[in-house]
Amino acid sequence: MFGFVKPFVPLLRVGEYEFYRGAYCGLCHAMSKYTGLSSGVTLSYDMVFFALVRGALAGDRYILKKKRCAVHPLKKRTVMLNNPSLEYTARVNALLVYHKLRDDISDERGIKKMAAGVLSPAVAKMKKRAGTHSSLEEAAEGSLSALAKLEKEKCSSPDAAAQTFGTLLADLLSFGLDGANERIARQIGLHTGRAVYLADAACDFWKDKKTGSYNPFVLAFDGSMTEENAQSVKNAVLLELSALCRALELIDYSGFDLTRECALNIAAYGIKNAFFAEFEKERLNDKSIHSAGN
Repeated sequence: MFGFVKPFVPLLRVGEYEFYRGAYCGLCHAMSKYTGLSSGVTLSYDMVFFALVRGALAGDRYILKKKRCAVHPLKKRTVMLNNPSLEYTARVNALLVYHKLRDDISDERGIKKMAAGVLSPAVAKMKKRAGTHSSLEEAAEGSLSALAKLEKEKCSSPDAAAQTFGTLLADLLSFGLDGANERIARQIGLHTGRAVYLADAACDFWKDKKTGSYNPFVLAFDGSMTEENAQSVKNAVLLELSALCRALELIDYSGFDLTRECALNIAAYGIKNAFFAEFEKERLNDKSIHSAGN
C-alpha cells in the first residue's frame, strides 16, 4: 500500500499501542520466516492493518510474548507469535512488493528505475519463497493489469483507478474466507484500497504533474489543483473512510477487543491524519501558489 494506513497514536491507550507494536513485530518475524530475512525491510504499517483485520475475520487467536530479536537484541519487546493470518500477510506482502517493483522498472526513470533493477533479483526470490496460491496470483495480476491499462490509456477518472486498486485489496483480504466474513473482508479491502489510492494520487499530484507520470487527478483537473478541487479530493477520501469504518464495525470482535480499537483508530483517525498532513505539505510546497500573485 502507500504508507497512510497507520494508527493515530495519541488516541491509543497504552495497552492498545503495545498490542499494535506486538503485531508489527510479529509480522516482521513472520516475514523473516516465510519470505526471507531480507524481506523485513519491506515491512509496512499498511500490512499490519491487513494482518489485524484478517486475523479477526479468520478467528485466529493470538499470543503475545516478550522476545529479543536481531533488530532489538538488548531489550525484549512484545511480539505476536506466529498465526495463520501473520503467515498469510507475509506472503501477500511479498506478492505486492514484487509487482510494485515490476511497476517501478516499467514506469520509473533514473535512480528509482536503477534501484528497482538492483533489487529485482532479491524480491523475485522473496516472491518465490512466499509460494502464494496460483488463483491468488491470478486475481492480483488481473487487477494490476487492469490498472496498468488505465494508466496506458491515460484514464482521467480517479474513481475508475481507485476502484481497480480497491478490487485488488478486496481479493487479497477475502481470499480463503467464506460466508459473511468473506463479504465483510471484500468491503474492507475495497474501501481501504480506494481511500489509499485516492490519497496517494492526490499527494503525488504536483510531482506527477512535473514529471509527466500518470495521475488521474492531474488529468481530471487539467493540471490545476484549485481550492475547490482540493476540497473535493478530501471529501472523496473521507467518504471512503466512513464506508471503511462501517465495514469494520460488521466484524464479530468477540475475543478481539484490542484488534477492534486499533483497526477503528486507523480507519477513523490514522489514515485521515496521515493523508491530510502529507497533502497540505505538498500543497504548501507548490510554487505555483506562492508565485500566483507576483
